[in-house]
Amino acid sequence: MTARPRSSLTRSFFGTAAALSFTFLAGGILGACAGTDANRQKEELLAELEAAGGGPEAQCKPDAVEDCYSGPDGTANRGECKAGEHRCKENARWGECKGEVTPITELCNRKDDDCDGIVDNDFERDGAICFIGKGACKTQGVWHCAADGKTAQCDAPPPPRSAEVCNGRDDDCDGEIDNGNLAGTGTACDTKKPGVCGQGTTQCAGGQIQCIQSRQADIEVCNNLDDDCDGTVDNNCLSAEEAAKLRAQRGH
Repeated sequence: MTARPRSSLTRSFFGTAAALSFTFLAGGILGACAGTDANRQKEELLAELEAAGGGPEAQCKPDAVEDCYSGPDGTANRGECKAGEHRCKENARWGECKGEVTPITELCNRKDDDCDGIVDNDFERDGAICFIGKGACKTQGVWHCAADGKTAQCDAPPPPRSAEVCNGRDDDCDGEIDNGNLAGTGTACDTKKPGVCGQGTTQCAGGQIQCIQSRQADIEVCNNLDDDCDGTVDNNCLSAEEAAKLRAQRGH
């Protein structure tokens, strides 16, 4: 008998392997019950087919079930994330991973949606105390997650605002006390002090309208005024020029 060429033997072997593979799958061989002689024969046949290169590499034993997870490392079974399960198909390849939950963008919903171990990070904590307004108008409430989960909102009522008055409080809630043009300020008044020191204007000081001195005691000048506020007019007075030179010497 004449020996076949090597290429012919190879074709015959792979042809047989392909035929076995077709019979193996078309006949439902992989569906046999585990542990039976038939199933062992199928497993042996599958190993032969793999060794012969007649099909894709086997990933698993048919009907086997294992955990699966496609999310980033370290996120499985943390927060809302959890592993799923996949079943080995008759072609010894893993099927779809079912039931797994992978990370999503964090929402304000009291859940760890991105599975980083922190609930509602980047949002104000739901139920935490919050304030609206400043000063006397500040009102208190608590943070709540919006219905769409995209923001946190403070439920404090709007602060009642009023015109600022001189009372030591921040009535208009702008963060400053007794600021602005307050009623009763800016008018001329008498400080009850002698000479020019008696001149004043009404200003808000210490939460009350007070007469604040406008002019301070100065060099007595011959001008029919009590410039040094000592109760006497033009005593030991200087001319305007002399007074100016003296101020310059004093650095005023």
